[in-house]
Amino acid sequence: MGSLVRISLAGLIVTVTFGLTTAGSPPAAAGEGLRRYVIWSPQGLPARTGKEIEKIDGTRATPVIMGLDWLMRSYDRAGNKIDDLPEGYGYPFEMTVVNPAAYKRFVPADQAEVVARLEPGQALISRSEAKLRDHDGPLRLGLRSGGVNAVAVVSDAVTNGYEAIMAAPAPDWKYRMRYFLVQTPATTSRDELREAVARVAGDIPLGLRSNTQVPHLRYAPGVRPQVAFKRAFGEFPARPASSGSLSILGRWVSRHIRTESVPVLGRVTCHRKFFAQLREAFEELNRRGLGHLVREYSGCYNARFVATPAGIRLSRHTWGIAFDINSSNNQFGAEPRQDPRLVKIMRDHGMVWGGDWVVPDGMHFEWDRLPEPH
Repeated sequence: MGSLVRISLAGLIVTVTFGLTTAGSPPAAAGEGLRRYVIWSPQGLPARTGKEIEKIDGTRATPVIMGLDWLMRSYDRAGNKIDDLPEGYGYPFEMTVVNPAAYKRFVPADQAEVVARLEPGQALISRSEAKLRDHDGPLRLGLRSGGVNAVAVVSDAVTNGYEAIMAAPAPDWKYRMRYFLVQTPATTSRDELREAVARVAGDIPLGLRSNTQVPHLRYAPGVRPQVAFKRAFGEFPARPASSGSLSILGRWVSRHIRTESVPVLGRVTCHRKFFAQLREAFEELNRRGLGHLVREYSGCYNARFVATPAGIRLSRHTWGIAFDINSSNNQFGAEPRQDPRLVKIMRDHGMVWGGDWVVPDGMHFEWDRLPEPH
């Protein structure tokens, strides 16, 4: 049985039922003879894409709606405040909206029932998000789009790396992105899947990855989830501007953003925790006599949204853990022209290169992991 609690949220009294158990386990493999994929495009995919994909024998497709909301306040099951930010500010909160009955095919089998029991307006928060909130239990979330009952904490495998998943319908987000999760026989080729999408969406940039290639089936899975950057480099309350920039509240910037010297680049403004890794990478570039491969440096810290798609994700420049070099010859969307030796050194030091993305951003490198010890 769940427990009832009355909570005041933005001047309203709401009654919330809590009681689903906390869940957590490693991902389960797809059924015998089946494979799972995520299919996405920076342009988004039409709703009818799923029906076209399902024309392939034995194939099921479910849409996922991704959006960026803003967590302004939160309460525990007793009604105690956990987060309460000034008016207009919120923590960036990356979440998806799903059909629980269809989505449960893509989560660990021992947690599928928790997903299936989700009712409209209810959500599950990830273990990583619960650690950020410092609360391992149900929450009432006061999002910019409205109030949501987070009825249980689940493994990051269930949310596919997002901070929360919510049962449809989707909130009234100004910007959203639709992608698809697909379960299909192992005999289905990637070309068949791409051709099915093209019949509906046309010739658009398209990403396709299987659960054997990436840890989470999510939009742009080659990039770490937002919650991973929050946990590694800190969470900040911010207010978005119509220009695409962000106003960050409080002392996060003064505590974490520094300007220091880095070999080859010169004076750099980025996150204080990023400097050691950054210096090691460019020191190696110098040692190998390859410093001349960097002709331009275009910055690191810049609190803003990713330009494409608009309003959906925060740029990793916002955390001061991404940098752009040689921008003149590596414009967004153009064929990348970075020297492979430079790219390899950056990768060896824990960076992801934007030149590998569905729509290439050859000037861009960002933090992915701590480098392997030599």
